[in-house]
Amino acid sequence: MSLEKVFQDIKYSFDSLWQTKQRGNSLEIITPYGTTNNQFVSVFVTMQGSEFIITDGGWINGGVYDNVTQNEEASFLKILYHFQSSLGIKEIVSADGTTYYYLKATNSIDIPLRVFDLASFIQNIVSVSEISFESKAEKETKARFISKANEFLKSFIQADKIKLNCFLNPEKKELKFNALYYNSPTNLKLINYITGSSLSYFANSIFKANTLYEMADDTVYKEYVSDKVSLIDTTASGYIPEKIAHYLSHLENHTGSKMVNWSEKEKLQTILN
Repeated sequence: MSLEKVFQDIKYSFDSLWQTKQRGNSLEIITPYGTTNNQFVSVFVTMQGSEFIITDGGWINGGVYDNVTQNEEASFLKILYHFQSSLGIKEIVSADGTTYYYLKATNSIDIPLRVFDLASFIQNIVSVSEISFESKAEKETKARFISKANEFLKSFIQADKIKLNCFLNPEKKELKFNALYYNSPTNLKLINYITGSSLSYFANSIFKANTLYEMADDTVYKEYVSDKVSLIDTTASGYIPEKIAHYLSHLENHTGSKMVNWSEKEKLQTILN
């Protein structure tokens, strides 16, 4: 058998894997590209005015690929932003909170390239989202404290005055805080949770809070921020006072953050007033 015949067989087999489905005004293109959890990638093409919009249909964020939909690990986010930047992928959040990744084309001749780029993006991001960059103990420690802290805040704050796990600027999506408390539309307080299953993770959590506060001071929102509050997880295994005291002191003195220990969490009710 000639190698040319082998190539023709490969091409025929690959081509036969492409399928389409009409979904309202959109055409779903089921591609031959697969994720590491054995899901074929779909992209959706629709027309808006004179433009063609190619999207993921909200499937990455919606967990349609049986993937991890809320991976906040720093290593994963670096990979996500790298692919978005390299391929020019845009994103938009719908009213129900679903994130859609998309590309645009003004000429139909550009659609195949946009489909290829978006399919490659989906394939990589879905696959990488399955990787755990943090230890199991660390993920459990963070999830447990975030849940406890969120429930405590919600127990005494009106729902319309607090936003949890929220970007300071929703359009730029650069600075995400555990909570934003709004005294008024032009007066807010930044809240960060500090925790960690080990001394190293705990210290990193402090460094992250320090960086977020510093970067917030470099935005147009600075004039609206009346307070920065750091909630310290005193129940975490990584909370070793004699080892992290100088880090916490630097955070307090350098950023002006008010420090609240979880063991004294009731102080939050006075601060957030």
